[in-house]
Amino acid sequence: MSDFHRPRRIEDQYRYALDNLMRSWMHLPRTPDLDSILAYLNNGGGVAVTEAAQRVARGMVTALAVQNAQSWREAAGKSTQGKRIFDLLRTEMDGPVGIVMRGMVARHALLIRTMPLNIAQDIASQIATRQMRGERAETIAASIYERIPEITASRIAMLARTEVGSTATAISRARSENLGLPCYEWLSSEDVRVRPSHRKMDHVLVLWSDPPAPEMLAHVKSRLGHYHAGQSPNCRCDANVIVDLDQVDWPHKVYSRGSITRMGRARFLKLIHA
Repeated sequence: MSDFHRPRRIEDQYRYALDNLMRSWMHLPRTPDLDSILAYLNNGGGVAVTEAAQRVARGMVTALAVQNAQSWREAAGKSTQGKRIFDLLRTEMDGPVGIVMRGMVARHALLIRTMPLNIAQDIASQIATRQMRGERAETIAASIYERIPEITASRIAMLARTEVGSTATAISRARSENLGLPCYEWLSSEDVRVRPSHRKMDHVLVLWSDPPAPEMLAHVKSRLGHYHAGQSPNCRCDANVIVDLDQVDWPHKVYSRGSITRMGRARFLKLIHA
């Protein structure tokens, strides 16, 4: 089967761009006046951050789309769907794939733009708690200056990993559905950090129309619900698109309607057309 793994370099580049953006924004006023600090944080960096957020978001989505297109071209060379895939890549920005990509840029720009506001909410909560304890404003302000880099780095790391994975899956899905390709193979990172619920999904075929609830399958309490590979917080899994069913080793594990079952090709085809 073809390789639709998202390159880790894109996640690293996105994290680096976010870090630079937040550093340029994070020029807090050096003052013990907590109201002034919160006013600056709640301003969210102003227009400059909004424009930069759009630029950074567009760069990440474009990089993923280009890399994903390379995977599709490689898949086309191995499949009887070759001509259709090449035709899709030439015209996709004028159709549903382009709509999805433009929507992803807008979504990520908003997430980046609101990151300073989310940090402001965290800081405001900390200030209120410490003021209730009777701490002096100077002490609280000094602590804020020390902690903001740590808080920011943590948020950046999570945003980069989660949103790069989510975007890669969304682009693959848009291209798949535009071609009438109904499924993908869930691939985990297959290392010690893989959560039990995602380990259970490893090498399972999934229909785009029927996203699984991995935590429910693994009997793990969670509010995540149903989602596709790469679309939960900090998920490192990939959605490996099935371009040609001839490339699948049958029988194969398949997720369907709340359970995982090993199926032969004939049964899987019935599932697709049900």
